[in-house]
Amino acid sequence: MAGSRTGILLESGTNELEVITLYLQWLDPAAAAPIQTSYGINAAKVRELVAMPAELTEVPESHPSVRGVFLLRNRTIPLIDLCHWFGYTPDTSPEAKAKWVVVVSEINGKLFSFISHGVDKVYRISWNQIMPPPDVIASKSSLTGMCLVNNQIIQMIDFEKICADIDPSMAMDDASHAIQDQATAEQTDKYVVIADDSAMIRDQISRTLERAGYKVKAFQDGQSAWDFLEQTMAAGEIEGQILGVVSDIEMPRMDGHHLCLRIKQQPAFDKVPVMLFSSLINDQARHKGEKVGADDQITKPELGALVQRLQACLRRLNP
Repeated sequence: MAGSRTGILLESGTNELEVITLYLQWLDPAAAAPIQTSYGINAAKVRELVAMPAELTEVPESHPSVRGVFLLRNRTIPLIDLCHWFGYTPDTSPEAKAKWVVVVSEINGKLFSFISHGVDKVYRISWNQIMPPPDVIASKSSLTGMCLVNNQIIQMIDFEKICADIDPSMAMDDASHAIQDQATAEQTDKYVVIADDSAMIRDQISRTLERAGYKVKAFQDGQSAWDFLEQTMAAGEIEGQILGVVSDIEMPRMDGHHLCLRIKQQPAFDKVPVMLFSSLINDQARHKGEKVGADDQITKPELGALVQRLQACLRRLNP
């Protein structure tokens, strides 16, 4: 798996990702046999796959889905039971437990681990194959999207949401951040374009920017944001309408790296900074962001730094 990850790292901005598929095997009283449900995680988030730890230390007053913590190379890592999180009763037969695998993931610079009941395959797919979850479940679901691969529906888990619910320090709160910088008079009539597939985070970024005096246009994925930017460019209105772009990386249809690459390929946007604002800013993702020309890259909990760093990008591009 490490070798294939290197291959995709070198192809920044292709709008592709590698999905590691895992499954949960659970019991339904109405079914004659255990049920398997397939899920996916972006391989860029996965540090390693390990066996179930022999020893776990329980954490008092922790979230019910946290089974405990264990040591891995002198790091204490919480172990989250995905089956419990989704409300399933796991198949705990000896044959089933022998296949359990722990997925160690890095999210917002912190390590978390998740119990899966088996890891299947790694698929290289395009973000445009991933569709947002249906509106009826999107606001309450722990899923970011769904895709069909080899006639199999794979549900993409919102690991950031799970971690934020379990670890309050991972959650963003726009109201708690003081605004140190404000939009200048000539900036207030232009838009900062936001692309993020989380409605909650779109709202938090929007409120933060609006408190600083900016106008905002927010979109649920990179494709929608690009459609708007492309229309504005075709009308010759970029200079008068667009101030900057703040984009998530992982989004259905078009990811932030590909959106950034498209923007940077157009001379009309040469004074428009593109900032990647994501939970996925690790060393590999930062390198990919640099390859596609991102002007700055910020880890999502650092919402308080967004306005200051946007202003720094604007001063750099518009001396």
